[in-house]
Amino acid sequence: MATIVLNWELGAALGHIGRYLTLALRLREHGHRPVLVLRDISQAESVLGPHGIEFLQAPVWLTRVQGLPPDLNLTETLFRFGFLKPDGLLSMAKAWHAVWDLLQPQLMLFDHAPTALLAARGFGAPRMIFGNSFALPPRVCPLPRYRWWTDGAGHPPRGNGRRTTQNCNLVLTRLGAPPIAQLADLFEAEATYICARPKLDAYGERADGDYIGPINSLSMGSDPVWPSGDGPPVFAYLKSDYKHLDGLLGAIGKSRARYLIYAAGLSEHMRRRHESEHVAFSVTPVRMSEVVKQCAAIICHGGGMTDIALDNGKPVLLLPTQMEQTMTSHRVDALGAGLFLPLDGNPGALPKLVTRLLDDDELAVRAAEYRAQLPGIDQSLAVDRVVERCEAREDHSRGSW
Repeated sequence: MATIVLNWELGAALGHIGRYLTLALRLREHGHRPVLVLRDISQAESVLGPHGIEFLQAPVWLTRVQGLPPDLNLTETLFRFGFLKPDGLLSMAKAWHAVWDLLQPQLMLFDHAPTALLAARGFGAPRMIFGNSFALPPRVCPLPRYRWWTDGAGHPPRGNGRRTTQNCNLVLTRLGAPPIAQLADLFEAEATYICARPKLDAYGERADGDYIGPINSLSMGSDPVWPSGDGPPVFAYLKSDYKHLDGLLGAIGKSRARYLIYAAGLSEHMRRRHESEHVAFSVTPVRMSEVVKQCAAIICHGGGMTDIALDNGKPVLLLPTQMEQTMTSHRVDALGAGLFLPLDGNPGALPKLVTRLLDDDELAVRAAEYRAQLPGIDQSLAVDRVVERCEAREDHSRGSW
């Protein structure tokens, strides 16, 4: 039996935990001990507890870095999480070491965990990077810019990560670990799997990308209970703090469709204000394996829910709240399989977008075409492949894979 630690550092919502849960259950079936070290454990007991999966709180950078311009690439995003402050970065790395010293892993996995990857250099356990495309930028210098759909005019490069690389190497020297030559080296690992489809890669399709497809926890939650009526069923997975939520729910209330909505943390006042004969709210996550069989379309912010929808040929309305979701929205728009309201978009457009999601037949056609072109969507095969690679290290000396 191997202790396998699955680390998650940046990001939000249930997607990261759901992906890890799917893998952890399979690892345990094979006789291993999976332990999840998570950025956010607020929902860990409700999601992982019923399965008896161990979890710990991850080290998290809490200090807000002031005065930074909008991020142009992942290098600049890391500025916000300690990479401008060597002493703070060292503290984070040592905290990661303390967690791993406690667990004594034979293998470590990383999902959107750049500081953990820094700390893992020279730690002694093999590393596997396993996550979505945004968290795994192409290993180029400088790292690719986020806004690929613009020509970059007015946004000249602000360096190639030299300062960040220097700070990383100061930390690595203190840890007695090998240095990096460029920031992209932070993403070195004995194995790397991109949990995405090539056409939805945030940075664009990569010739050398090892795409295993999305991995999500499709069985988590309760079965969907749709409002009665004749309208097409639409599922909405929303953030309760979405700045245009009230306007969106107002537009949904005037639609001809039947809506089932999950918005964690939604106030009872907001729920009562918008629920009706054809708009229902679920207080718990909903089993997506059933939702995608029954719904006509999905409204969400991006992330794994987009993969679930398009893998099943369902058009989407995306409401991005941050850069990763914005990048995904532009990829979906290029496919013609969905609509989106930009981060700075006019919320007055929401009623038309909600209506068009169902009335524009071309969206459903393009979503179905996308589904038909996929080589296969059995994510259990992808999970098996990852587990096999995890177990392959048992036949090799540590770190040699």
